[in-house]
Amino acid sequence: MQQLQIEQGIRLKNLIKALNLKQESFAKSLGMTQPNISRMVNGETKISVEVLNRIIDTYKNVNMHWLLTGDGPMFLDGPEEKSRQVEEPAVGYTTGGKGRLEELEERVGRLEEAVRGLQGKRKEK
Repeated sequence: MQQLQIEQGIRLKNLIKALNLKQESFAKSLGMTQPNISRMVNGETKISVEVLNRIIDTYKNVNMHWLLTGDGPMFLDGPEEKSRQVEEPAVGYTTGGKGRLEELEERVGRLEEAVRGLQGKRKEK
């Protein structure tokens, strides 16, 4: 389990770098403190479901399957997304014409896909 935390921490570090952010600004965008992000990046603590949800809420194009497993691209959209910072999330109940329910259903679908990927990797070992 410790090795998985370290690998996820490395991917989190790479994500922060790809977003052109520092740990402090990334933490602030998630409503967290920099020391908490630092512990995850260093593999000292695991990336919790709460943190994953905050990342999805704030950076909608991040591929959670990649963050958890290392499989697939870092971003769900094309490579041009890597170099731009994602805008702050809008306050309200709709984003991009989608209702809150549709947004939540998409998020659950991405998390379920990531979990299936993890389960598949576990069975292979």
